[in-house]
Amino acid sequence: MLVLFILVILFGFGVCQWAAGRYATVETQGMKERAPTAQTGAEIVRLFLAYEGVDDVEIVEHEATVTDYFDPKRRRLFLQRRVAQGTSMGAWAIALHEAGHALQTDAALPELQWRQNVIRLNRYGPIFALVGAAGMLFLRLPSRFAGLILVVVCVLLLLLNLGTLAVEYNANARLRRFLEKHLERHPDAQDRLTSYLSRVALREVGDLLRSPRFFFFSALPGSGKIRPVKKSD
Repeated sequence: MLVLFILVILFGFGVCQWAAGRYATVETQGMKERAPTAQTGAEIVRLFLAYEGVDDVEIVEHEATVTDYFDPKRRRLFLQRRVAQGTSMGAWAIALHEAGHALQTDAALPELQWRQNVIRLNRYGPIFALVGAAGMLFLRLPSRFAGLILVVVCVLLLLLNLGTLAVEYNANARLRRFLEKHLERHPDAQDRLTSYLSRVALREVGDLLRSPRFFFFSALPGSGKIRPVKKSD
């Protein structure tokens, strides 16, 4: 039983680390690689949305713990400054991937919303599970029982995350026509960008490991807004 317990922990940790490492290359290597044309992340998104006939999405520069995401309710795309104003392949990949979610409407919208709920659970669920496990220990329940509950919750959250990844890859697929046209003269750059896009799709798989960071810097009272809210909202 103990061996199985350890193997499950190592499996979950390994998957999260693998996904986090894949995304890290976008933020390091990708951010140093120049995009094939001169547009910034925000500008290439506007070109993509115009190509698809989408004119109701607002791009907002946003510096916070939780950023670089699309809000389907308000139809806003939140991008950190280095992504919105960057002209690197990494900035393009992050901005375009999130813009791809803007096309997930109608029948695809419930799946996008469910995916976003799963992401929130992965970011904040482990902390609450840890608090629950600590409560069990305070009540003098067997430590192995508390540990088992914590591991089971985290594994279920990870499986939910992996099970909804299709929504992320679907967002990338919606970019294909635009990229084939815009990068027609840059086939090598298109292949590189496609590789970065696949890595961006995995970003939230590593959120289980970053749960304390998300909780203490964006969920606790006084830690700041997760997103800016205009007076008209």
